[in-house]
Order: sequence, then C-alpha cells, then structure tokens
Amino acid sequence: MPKFALIHQYDPAATGPAEEEVTDWFAYDKEVREAGVLVYEAGFHEAGLGRTVSVRDGATIVDDGVAPTSGAIVAGLYVVDVANINAATSWAEKIPTARYGSVDVRPVVEYEG
Repeated sequence: MPKFALIHQYDPAATGPAEEEVTDWFAYDKEVREAGVLVYEAGFHEAGLGRTVSVRDGATIVDDGVAPTSGAIVAGLYVVDVANINAATSWAEKIPTARYGSVDVRPVVEYEG
C-alpha cells in the first residue's frame, strides 16, 4: 500500500491548540495505531529551538531558529500506510489541528537501495 504524510499546521497568530485538545490527540493516536496504518508520527518543538542550514557557493550558513514565515507553522506529521489518497484524507480530517488549521495530505516517495 502507498504511504502518505499528513502534515498538520496552524497559524499561531490566529488560533492554536487548546488544553482540552490533549484528550482528542490521545484518542487519535490510539485509533491510528489500533487500525494498523501508522508508520511514523512526530510533533515539532517551537521553531526557535531549531536551526536553518543553507549552503551558498560552498559555504555553510547556520542560523538559529527556522526560517521565518508568516502564517501557518508546521506542528507535526503522521505517516500512514493506506490504500489510497481518499483513505489518507479520511485520517487527515480526524487530526485535531484540522479544526482550526489544516492538514496537507502528500504521497511519500520511497527510494529503493
């Protein structure tokens, strides 16, 4: 079966997760695991704790924090192994962040070797 990344994001300037959402996340995690479709899942710490790395003309440039953006920030992702993009979309709509942000459903490219 193909794998799909469910990449969830929201705009913290507009809205964000609420304390009561924690229960919804536990329920979603349990459901996706029990269904046997979960390949991998991860959330991200705040952007300021990361780094942005680029290479220009052979020189490596490292900046603290991730590249600044306006609007939505990526909060995390799930990778699911399901029959098709419609099945992946059904899992995406259950992610709590979809209620105030969005979830991108993207086919995962797998390389051999």
